[in-house]
Amino acid sequence: MTVRSAWHLPTGQTREDTRLAVSLGMASAGPLLTRAGCVFGGLQLTGTAATGMQAKLSPGQVWIPGTSTGSQGGYPVTIDSDTLLTVADGHSSLARVDALVVRVYDTDYDGSGKYEAALELLQGTPAGSPTAPAVPKNAELLYEIAVPAGASAAKGITWASAITDRRRYTAALGGIVPAAGGAPHNGAYAGQYRDAGGRLERWDGAQWAKYIPDTIIRHTADWGATTAAAYQEMLTDTVATLTATFTAPYSRWVSLTFGAFTAADGNATAYISFRLRTQSGTEVLAPSDDRAAILDGAGRASISTCFPVGNLTPGAVYTATAAYRSSIAGTRVHFDNRFVRVDPVA
Repeated sequence: MTVRSAWHLPTGQTREDTRLAVSLGMASAGPLLTRAGCVFGGLQLTGTAATGMQAKLSPGQVWIPGTSTGSQGGYPVTIDSDTLLTVADGHSSLARVDALVVRVYDTDYDGSGKYEAALELLQGTPAGSPTAPAVPKNAELLYEIAVPAGASAAKGITWASAITDRRRYTAALGGIVPAAGGAPHNGAYAGQYRDAGGRLERWDGAQWAKYIPDTIIRHTADWGATTAAAYQEMLTDTVATLTATFTAPYSRWVSLTFGAFTAADGNATAYISFRLRTQSGTEVLAPSDDRAAILDGAGRASISTCFPVGNLTPGAVYTATAAYRSSIAGTRVHFDNRFVRVDPVA
């Protein structure tokens, strides 16, 4: 059928129609696909003892999109009570990795002869460097369990170190999806957002990028000087330039703050500005007295200034390098405790 609706026709609504309709409320992973994953707060796996062969899975919910055909729709699965799981004894001399999955059987698509959801411990292959078994269709991986050689009821699994959490999480349509879990989720469309450890990320069509990148600050207590009247990035008696590398936010704007503890010989004026380049080295902004912190005349002082920079390419990498000059060629100006700070603008 080309056009399908649910809770509309007086008769004939199929289970597939219903699943497709319910899937409209879930985070998208494609034209007819939804993002698989757990609901936060449940499905915690813990050993029943510090060592042993049994573990307990707490109640929780998981959404499993059907992957046998494009129009299969998704299955909401609820585990409504603690579930006791027993891991098979280990190989006599080789370790293995088992996988705990929630799996949906639907004979209309898989020919299994049953309609049910099940928790399954998939047993891995013992090996010197074991890997977890492949996750079957219409299933969602929750955990991997490292089973050491010789594991048994008498010499059980050390649960604190054996469990690898592979849960990934889903959300309602348009929701900010969590980035936790072992299996990666690509974004479904440019402009989708996710929470990655408390930082907001945006899918740009190819990768997840921080929506508001981190503030970058670079500082050095390396004293240096120059007698040049043209801007120089390298000071005498220093070992490196002072450069901050940053990623442009989607607003296209950053605020650059830079400064130093500064002194000047004679009647010279000391200037500290910056040069902005792309990652490939192309100059975007040259150092300028109009974008400089200035110490005018003899003496010493801490100086700094802030300058907004816009029209950057979102997601592109840039460098801001401090540059220095003296107003009088041959007269030394000094810089210490130098810093460059880049603040992305939301």
